[in-house]
Amino acid sequence: MSFRQELSLSHLLKMIFGVVALFSICATTAQAGIVFQDNFNRTGALNGSTASFTAGTNWSATPGFFTDGTKAGASFGLFDDFTSAAYVPLPVAITSGNIYTLSATMHRGPSTDPRAAMFFGFFDAAPSWDGNVPVDEGHAIAIAPRTGLASVNLMLHGSVNANETSVADGTNGTTFGVRLYETAPNVWAAVALELAPTNQLILGPFSPTPISISNIHTIGMISNALLPSYLDNFTLDVTRVSTSPVPEPSTFVLGIAGAAGLRVV
Repeated sequence: MSFRQELSLSHLLKMIFGVVALFSICATTAQAGIVFQDNFNRTGALNGSTASFTAGTNWSATPGFFTDGTKAGASFGLFDDFTSAAYVPLPVAITSGNIYTLSATMHRGPSTDPRAAMFFGFFDAAPSWDGNVPVDEGHAIAIAPRTGLASVNLMLHGSVNANETSVADGTNGTTFGVRLYETAPNVWAAVALELAPTNQLILGPFSPTPISISNIHTIGMISNALLPSYLDNFTLDVTRVSTSPVPEPSTFVLGIAGAAGLRVV
């Protein structure tokens, strides 16, 4: 094969891949948007306060939860036994075709217990649980970054994982997330993420398995200590993923133009 023939073949392959790429790009689209966000830029009791960027959405919180102008914290006189919670109604319905990512930035709290944590995630209508039994029979999808340990505890499958999962960047100033997504239409799974400073999956002792979302009605946090971790930038992001089997009209035009080019070659 001559150099000229090789060059022509190269152009031909590039044009073919170009046409394929055009169809692929138009076939799948994604739209992301924040549906709830609170950076706690106010002071006082968290109970009854309105989220920073979601007007009209008020917190329900056990006495002891507060905001200091930059973050949310809590202080309790007695061990709360996983019953002290702060939450808001789920701002959108969980529906097929969406990906839901709830995230928050964690800051080390005043507790001297390195295991102290402020769990956050998706819960049922009255978030609470006994730490020794399954999480409300599966009505919670949450993550618990530890105050003084470079590890998190995962509650993605209806029970509290007995083992800690290490995180390379620690838990002070790190942004974590819990993500709900579909493995098939209306078949849901959950994973834990470290969103900042890196963007990576947190691999626990189990792989994602189907979960039930029928009892998920709120997003919020639960304390497991007298003085749990602080929490900031509490955000729910929804990404709409849609697949269209029929390309846009402009794609047909470009595809025809590409095919004509192939004929000329």
